[in-house]
Amino acid sequence: MRDFREFEAANEDDFKPQRHQTSSIPESVTPIQNYPSKLRIYLTNASPFWQVKCFFKNKTYTKSLRTTSRAVAKNAAKEFFHQTVAEIYGSSLTELTPKRVNKELLFSDFVEPTLAVERARVSRGEFSKASLKTLENRLYKTIVPFFKDRPIKNVGYSDISRFVQLLSKEQHSNITIHQYLVCVRKVLNHAYETDVIQQIPKFPSIKMPSVSRGSFSLSEYKSLVKTAKKLIGTRSKKVTSNQKKRGKESEKYMYVTDELQWLIRFMVNSFVRPSDIKNLQHQHVSVVRGKQTYLRLNLPESKKHDKPIVTLLSAVCVYEKLKQFHEKNGQAKPTDYLFFPELKDRKFVLIYFGWQFKFVQEQACIEANASNGKNRTLYSLRHTSITFRLLYGRSIDLLTLARNARTSVEMIEKFYSSWHSPKPLDTFHSAV
Repeated sequence: MRDFREFEAANEDDFKPQRHQTSSIPESVTPIQNYPSKLRIYLTNASPFWQVKCFFKNKTYTKSLRTTSRAVAKNAAKEFFHQTVAEIYGSSLTELTPKRVNKELLFSDFVEPTLAVERARVSRGEFSKASLKTLENRLYKTIVPFFKDRPIKNVGYSDISRFVQLLSKEQHSNITIHQYLVCVRKVLNHAYETDVIQQIPKFPSIKMPSVSRGSFSLSEYKSLVKTAKKLIGTRSKKVTSNQKKRGKESEKYMYVTDELQWLIRFMVNSFVRPSDIKNLQHQHVSVVRGKQTYLRLNLPESKKHDKPIVTLLSAVCVYEKLKQFHEKNGQAKPTDYLFFPELKDRKFVLIYFGWQFKFVQEQACIEANASNGKNRTLYSLRHTSITFRLLYGRSIDLLTLARNARTSVEMIEKFYSSWHSPKPLDTFHSAV
């Protein structure tokens, strides 16, 4: 008779079939929200790093994400997904046409091929990475859930109208709704260009109001500069969980810095956008002295404009003081940035300035624009710069102003000149 302990031993872990070290640990497998279920991250016993796998065209693609953080791994998995799709579908137009055996092609089938085309445009410099990210978010979070089960050939005016009604119920603005429709049109355009549909359906018309972000009046501008100087070293806000995630470095930028008052004056006297401030280095700035004194800014391209900007005289004074301030710390070399040169991760520059600027606005009792109720931000300083030129620039030529501000005459007329009347020039010079 066999000892019962033999049967007991057979149930011990040592006698069970061992999983391969590279196999996924079941409890670690994590799908990526708003992405196809075939995209997953997981851990194995062979590595401390997260892995990603996804199934494309009868083949499973895997990669080590080289991170032990689940949150970082999720973002890396998204990049892996988009890159793999671009490689698979991006080689020819025929491969950008989805295939379904004995089934109708759905709207959702054309989303990734459409994004592959847009990613190719990014690589050619025809489309920005930020715009691509916005397109991806809108498609996956809102548009795909609405249209995903709809055959692409059956998408028509009524479907798009219902989508607009949904966005309206969610209280999106007309501008936002219009931007969502641009995303829908991109997918339908791709289906049309690959001969899957014979025509693009009619879209509902959305009225687009011409409302600028607002500017500051002369008295408000003077108050902003005065308040920013007064509040240097004052804490602008309490620490929140989002700020803690950025680490200890963000703590010192919760206090109003010396650079804020220079930033306000520099932007109002130079026409630059906030994104230009983020990228502006000393090597981009030339001081020109002659019959007229000004700065020539040879900035990197922004919004498809690459021409130099000529500033007002007051910007020269601001720049020289700012340069002297940073020279004390050895941060005024040609490749150093004008504002917050110590910040290597430039994506935080505008976030930190935004905290301080909002606080200064509140302390100066300057918030929403009285004429249109729109909140005013750092971008409003650029609008203020253009507005002041129209008000106090002695009938400045609009073409010259548009070129210098890296915009178009149409935009100047649409958002600024139609509702301004000239004022005496000396009124402005006394303020800057």
